[in-house]
Amino acid sequence: MSTRSHPDGQSARTRTTPSANPARAARYEQGLRDIAGDISAMAETLMLGTYNNAPPAELAQQCQQMADLTDGWKGTLIVRERSLGRRLDAIADAFDRSEDRLRKKYPFQNVDQYLLDREPPSKPRQVRKVTTSPPQQPAWRRPSQRLATALNVMRKRSGLSQRELAKGLGISASYISRMLSGERRISWKHVTGMCATCRVDPELFKPLWEVADGVPVKTDDPAGYLRTYLRALHYAAGSPSEDAILSSMSTLTTHQLRQALHGPDVPDWDVIAQVVTALQGLSETARPMWQRARNAPRTGPDSATGPLSAESFG
Repeated sequence: MSTRSHPDGQSARTRTTPSANPARAARYEQGLRDIAGDISAMAETLMLGTYNNAPPAELAQQCQQMADLTDGWKGTLIVRERSLGRRLDAIADAFDRSEDRLRKKYPFQNVDQYLLDREPPSKPRQVRKVTTSPPQQPAWRRPSQRLATALNVMRKRSGLSQRELAKGLGISASYISRMLSGERRISWKHVTGMCATCRVDPELFKPLWEVADGVPVKTDDPAGYLRTYLRALHYAAGSPSEDAILSSMSTLTTHQLRQALHGPDVPDWDVIAQVVTALQGLSETARPMWQRARNAPRTGPDSATGPLSAESFG
């Protein structure tokens, strides 16, 4: 049997229990974290593409990229454990492979080269770091995704393809696809351009865009602004019926739902939180709006319905 050397200083005969190499293990630990971050970002991209009916070839490519990342993570885990002087029996059982097969498939030198060749973190990872939500709050509830979804709903209702919408804006179809899947930041210029092409009032989407872009809210009618935001979430969710919303929130009443969406008064926070959750938004995003609405005096008869009528949201 060969006794050729390995990077951990062990021979092939004794490599099942290599000596610990903390420095090497620390490098692999960082690699695991970096790859896991890319897997998470790619999973979000794939989920959004699936939700927004991205082209099959694009979805397949994203799926393959995630599979490649997963394989790289697996190999990095294997060599990290070996660098820590640990056996691979438990990992081998989980992967349904023998320890020897795992060692042969993921040698140190191959994993080292993989980590060395990895590209820097991509933009979706940067977005993920800024907007990380608790596990119970999926990525598609985030403000940027709600905006992208609302615009995609608008496009579908207009009967336009992504290519036709892109032509109306004078940009590429791939660029519009990334905006409508939530991969790219959407400027107000592009929002208004899409709305003009689809013949929809852009004020429908202004609260969604301002929240997604982090623009300070400036309004003379905080209550109306809150209601517009809620109705925009309703639009993004596909305009579900009252019964559908109420069935998902057992303690919410029809009166409370209508009051939240159309006024005249601003309901208590627990009502607003339930409505936002039912409409696939994040309650912490709406809470500052609710606080401003509750603290502001009513400005007149128009404050009962807000800046836009219910019919505006289809």
